[in-house]
Amino acid sequence: MEKRSTIVTQLLIFCTMSGYRNLLCILLVLLFSPVFSENHWDGYIHEKTIKSTYRIFGDNVNLRESDNLKAKVKKKLSMGAVVTILAKTNQIMEQDSVKEYWYQVQSEKDIGYIWGGLIADYSFPLEHNTILCRNLGVKRRSLELKLIQGDKLLSQTKWEVGAISNESWNHKIYPSSEFSPSPKALFGLTYLVFSEIEYGYTNEQLVSVSSDSKLVSQFSWNPGSCDPPACAESWLVFPGETLLEDTKIKRKITKGKTNTIQELTHSFDIDDSNSHEYYKSEYKWNGTHFQKKETQ
Repeated sequence: MEKRSTIVTQLLIFCTMSGYRNLLCILLVLLFSPVFSENHWDGYIHEKTIKSTYRIFGDNVNLRESDNLKAKVKKKLSMGAVVTILAKTNQIMEQDSVKEYWYQVQSEKDIGYIWGGLIADYSFPLEHNTILCRNLGVKRRSLELKLIQGDKLLSQTKWEVGAISNESWNHKIYPSSEFSPSPKALFGLTYLVFSEIEYGYTNEQLVSVSSDSKLVSQFSWNPGSCDPPACAESWLVFPGETLLEDTKIKRKITKGKTNTIQELTHSFDIDDSNSHEYYKSEYKWNGTHFQKKETQ
């Protein structure tokens, strides 16, 4: 624990240096703080919101009469079925290092109990399909996605993202037609990652859907983070877009490039109005993946 704290402290000291190192420091702290931190989130169990509707993540899921695996099964629920959370119970169960509460839920006219690990934490429509998202918890530090059509599984993927919260789910559908050959769909999934330099920071994972309906995890980016006085913010520029000039923060115009997503990162010091550094990364689409190219 002492070694981890020392490394993070050294990174934070590095932050006090000016110029380009300021941006590099922020990126290093964001990268290493989840690894070397004191893990204040170790006891965190993410929760579903009472009175909200969710979709079933598992398949053929048992709706039980009470909150335990020995309780009688009232009915079975298909993947993607909608349930309303009525109450969170005091019962916690851990399976495959995923720890979640049991919930009382309503499915149509039936009321029963389901373990939270079988319920998607977030979902949204994607054309004629549905994306299901599952937070695998602070031990697994991963996200799992499913693409379904009705109750049929088309594709699924999983990747490590660090310890995340259930507080800030969101998504954005991006124009896939701007890339050639075009993926079937392109979207960004937003979530909150726990951090030592602040409670947490927003991260977005870009995901594509291939022509054969396979989910492909592309790249992640951080729209903004701050460990005063050092802060950073980023923007994505798609092929058909233009990021306008902003003289107040010394940002130059950035025009979209063919088959490329540009990520422009602005590093600044909130105590020094003259401190502004910019760094650009480019992600070139090759038909299946966005390949990263770093530019100055």
